[in-house]
Amino acid sequence: MHILLYADMKDKKVREHLSRLRQKIHQSREIWGGHIEKLLHPNPMIIGSLYEVYKTCSKPNCSCKEGKKHGPFPALSVSIKGKRSLKMVRKEDQPAVREKAEAYQAFQQGLARVRKLDKEIDSMLEEIKAQYLEEYK
Repeated sequence: MHILLYADMKDKKVREHLSRLRQKIHQSREIWGGHIEKLLHPNPMIIGSLYEVYKTCSKPNCSCKEGKKHGPFPALSVSIKGKRSLKMVRKEDQPAVREKAEAYQAFQQGLARVRKLDKEIDSMLEEIKAQYLEEYK
């Protein structure tokens, strides 16, 4: 009798744990779906981040040689395959480039969130699977 009561309590705890896991999975799927919807309809993007750079000139007596550099000039910093490069941006293109670079960063962040949720959901499903696995004897 004592053994059955312990088994029932253990089963109840397991069922409650599984129920909580299922609820977390459903919540995660809703959040995941929201991120996917945004990723399915992205704004135009440009890879990179917009920065302001300051430069020195080639004039020998210019104040830029003593630290007061020319600028700021808008530049797009791009990293492809580990190599970083700067592309100068025309002032008239700056608003559009900024908007597109921010859209790219937002897309990348959304993609990272989806991947993180995928891992969390996978882990919870593995936990559920472990509770139902039986060995054939």
